[in-house]
Amino acid sequence: MHRAAKRFLWGAVIGISLAVSPASAQDIPRTHVKAIGVHMNTQPWTSISVPLWEEKLPQVSGGRITADLVSITTLGLQGTDVFRLVKLGVADFLDFSGGYASGDIPEGDGNDLAGLIQDAATLKKVSAAYRPTLDRVFGKVGVTILSTWPSSGQMFWCAIPITGLAGMKGKKVRVFTASLAEFVQAFGGVPVTMGAGEVIPAIQRKVIDCAITGSANGNLAKWHEVTTHLYPMIVSWSAMLSAANTNSWNKIDPKARAVIQKALDTFAEPTAWKQADETTQHGIWCTVGDPRCDVNATAPRAMSKANLTLVPVSAADDKERLRIIEQNVLPNFAKRCGKACAEDWNNTVGKMLGLKAPTG
Repeated sequence: MHRAAKRFLWGAVIGISLAVSPASAQDIPRTHVKAIGVHMNTQPWTSISVPLWEEKLPQVSGGRITADLVSITTLGLQGTDVFRLVKLGVADFLDFSGGYASGDIPEGDGNDLAGLIQDAATLKKVSAAYRPTLDRVFGKVGVTILSTWPSSGQMFWCAIPITGLAGMKGKKVRVFTASLAEFVQAFGGVPVTMGAGEVIPAIQRKVIDCAITGSANGNLAKWHEVTTHLYPMIVSWSAMLSAANTNSWNKIDPKARAVIQKALDTFAEPTAWKQADETTQHGIWCTVGDPRCDVNATAPRAMSKANLTLVPVSAADDKERLRIIEQNVLPNFAKRCGKACAEDWNNTVGKMLGLKAPTG
């Protein structure tokens, strides 16, 4: 069966599992919220944010739960800014990378530190182990975490010839979290923080040489039109959090809250985890012209077939990745985070991965 058809059936099954009877739907008070979804030119926008708020929730609530949904791209803001909008209650709900909040909350990307995790299955286990920490630290600033899920493997897109990490030494590289900035600095690159929507003009003006994003997301956003080389070292999964302003969440009737939470648990999370590795791989294949490419792996939006040069990750560079994690990423995380935070990380994520952040 074709992948797009399988996804259609998957959506149908989810719709059935979420369905409520007309009588129980009438018991749900009319609930209208303001929601901010991920960047528009990404797989999660089309497969999670839009279907969740504009299709699934109105459907299963008999039209009683509706939302004004806008993407980070449309707002034209940095990820840190949209997180603060939800923290302040300007918006009710937000899908965002935990790393966006790492400047305010160092633990925000503790489950997805730069270079740490190379596959979605490991990320899922790590995220589950670290969830109590995320619940606690975000709860302190008035944000309630409702769900955790992955975007896709984040890697390097370059508009210059490179052969690996050494080829980016001295080059300006777009990043979007503190941890990624520390990783880039560790191999000699120059990190530049900017929103995804700024990347194409920045490359065209030679403000940056390379940029980090997911393979599928970069393809959907047409980054292949301004870059020449793809280096698939996974330095992040842009691990996502679906969250609500705590005051907004508490004001919603418990019946409506239950429907929203169930939709996240049975639709958003399973869809994202199911797609993570698959869309990462097909994003690479489609971007470098590999015949195994299925442009519909990101349905309903299709990717483009491009011909960027694929730069293999050498054993030496993978060894360098591990060195950077141990000597740069973890010490810097511990410094930003504090002793108690580092100890908590060591007892959760570190214990699972056999790594240790310094606590001295």
